[in-house]
Amino acid sequence: MAASTEYTNTLKKIKETEEQGASELAERRKQLEEELRKLEEESASSISAARAEADEYTAKEIAKARTEGENEAEKVLSSTTKEATTTANKKLDKKSLAKIVDEILSEFKEA
Repeated sequence: MAASTEYTNTLKKIKETEEQGASELAERRKQLEEELRKLEEESASSISAARAEADEYTAKEIAKARTEGENEAEKVLSSTTKEATTTANKKLDKKSLAKIVDEILSEFKEA
């Protein structure tokens, strides 16, 4: 009977050890799952912040490029307008005017 009681006690200890191990494993798994969830949230937040930062940077660069393009276009237009005005205001001497008229008239004569 002592052997039977000892056997029963040994089985109880084994069962308790198994239950304790299972409980510890379940607790550790729960901790790891919570840690994983937090890491996923942090990474999602980081990705979102990086995306927002990239969008903001892109918008600023587009605005900067647009402004630079407009400024460059304005410079070219201003320069061209000045050159056109200068050219239009030039007076042709009689020799240059006669040459231009002769060239125009010679095209009509050839046709």
